[in-house]
Amino acid sequence: MSKGKAPKGTFRTEIPFELNNGLIIIKVKLNGSDKEFEFMVDSGAPASVIFKEAFEASKAETVMTYGVSDSQGNKTQSAYVLLDVTIGNSIFKDIFTAYSADPNEFITCIAPGGIIGADLMQTANWEIDFVHKKLIISDLKSSLPDLAGYQKVSFTKRSPFGNLPWLNVLPGLTVDLKVNDQVFKDVYIDLGSSGSITLPKNEVTAKLFEHDLKEVLTGYSTFGLLGAEMDTTFYYYSPNIYMGLLNLNNHSIDISNHNQSLIGTAIFSDYSMIIDFRKKDLYFKPIGAAEKKSTDEKELGFHLLYDSKSATCYVANIYEGSSAALAGLQLTDTIVEINQQQLPVFTDFCEFRSWSRQMISQDQLLIKTKRDDELIRIEKGIIPKR
Repeated sequence: MSKGKAPKGTFRTEIPFELNNGLIIIKVKLNGSDKEFEFMVDSGAPASVIFKEAFEASKAETVMTYGVSDSQGNKTQSAYVLLDVTIGNSIFKDIFTAYSADPNEFITCIAPGGIIGADLMQTANWEIDFVHKKLIISDLKSSLPDLAGYQKVSFTKRSPFGNLPWLNVLPGLTVDLKVNDQVFKDVYIDLGSSGSITLPKNEVTAKLFEHDLKEVLTGYSTFGLLGAEMDTTFYYYSPNIYMGLLNLNNHSIDISNHNQSLIGTAIFSDYSMIIDFRKKDLYFKPIGAAEKKSTDEKELGFHLLYDSKSATCYVANIYEGSSAALAGLQLTDTIVEINQQQLPVFTDFCEFRSWSRQMISQDQLLIKTKRDDELIRIEKGIIPKR
């Protein structure tokens, strides 16, 4: 398998992006077509991924079949294709891309075309401007912009798939992270995660946080390409977090049965960010006083999901001790009515997602479940720590 190719010689392309659910979405063209598709920029995905509509439009031919896994550890067999991907005025050739015919609906609402992975990203340097929502992509030999005010953090390109020679062209970007003087090696820079910091649930993290208060969330908390797994996630707030010399204090750390440690866009969106793949350096410049989630912010304490196949809306997760939990709402409860109105008929998961975000933003909800005909009144409250 050959490595993807950036445009020859000196190049520079500047494009806008959107933030959807905190993730970077750009428009690309495939295999010379004029049709645009929305792709997510995901440095945590070693290979790029294409979904059904974009795959069919690209007319790409399968070059091999191999296993693919997502951030939740879900695995499947996937066809791989070679794509020419046009971003702005630049064409990236022979991008090794996994075809996912049936990805998680949550992902396709955010990026219906697919995912730009680290395999394409490593062929160029990337400037990510979260203030003006623009990307500048340039060749590896061109000079970087003025770095005054930036903090440098070196990274390592590490394959998540081991040391097979042909797989090493599928990189992950990893750094060292220090939390309360405990060093975590090989923490992935994951632009495909909208969270802050995720660390695995093990003896090291159990000892590190054994005396700290935490929020406890049971249910589905994160989603990978192929779905989500039920888990209990602990959320801590540490006053002592460093990536190199960069201070990441006041961000949450979630501890879950996650196979990899990672840092997501809730961290990076506080900065102007440059990825120098030639020298393997990251640069971060604060973009102002970032608004952090207050630890005493009032919330309903639960989230909803929707199964489009059965047209069922259900409780996806609940915070322990929250208003929802105290009111009697239970994990996986099927929702029949909200505010004394039957749930609408959703045309797809994307329509449900828009509706559910409006529901959860309200200060109070009256909910009827299939399990219990009694109305459950839930008011926003502070999520307790234990």
